[in-house]
Amino acid sequence: MPGEDDRGLSDEELDLYGYVSSSKRRVSVITTLKDNPRTPKQIAENTDIRLNHVSNVLSELADESLVKCVNPDRKRGRVYKLTNTANRVAEKVIQNE
Repeated sequence: MPGEDDRGLSDEELDLYGYVSSSKRRVSVITTLKDNPRTPKQIAENTDIRLNHVSNVLSELADESLVKCVNPDRKRGRVYKLTNTANRVAEKVIQNE
């Protein structure tokens, strides 16, 4: 199919793969969220990234439509999960680690 590589990623997904891969923090957050939705605190504990940096990365990833907050009305205990596109990107990131 035009615009897709042999792994089934579209050009847009490959662009997002490059975006994620260019930051160790983004890679860590994406791979941590791959199997389970988590709170920023849980992500920070699993990745050894400071909470404020996790929050910044989540905001960056949300701007790229890679993560979604499932309960945005909460002030505390927000839970984030990967979008379908991010799951495909995460598989390529994990494969190339």
